[in-house]
Amino acid sequence: MSKKEILMAIKNAEKDAAKTKSDAESKASAILSEARVKATEIIQTSQEETNKKSREMINEARNNAQKEADKVSNEGDAVIKNIMDKGKKDRKKAIDSVISSFMK
Repeated sequence: MSKKEILMAIKNAEKDAAKTKSDAESKASAILSEARVKATEIIQTSQEETNKKSREMINEARNNAQKEADKVSNEGDAVIKNIMDKGKKDRKKAIDSVISSFMK
């Protein structure tokens, strides 16, 4: 091989190396961009799942609180009804007692 051929081979090898380096940098940049996109998607999905679970927990707590409130309200209604029923029943006795005390 002549000196010229050797220099051309070196120059071509340098061009190939520069192209390989450029291609590798481009590929690395693309991989990095894709990784960033995937990371953002993972974070967004995690936030959505967290929000969904939070809403479910809040709804469950709200439903449980409503059930408890309904139970307490029903118990209170039953006590009030019992008092009213007893009052109605005792009213007749009270009226009769007052009337009989006046009659004496």
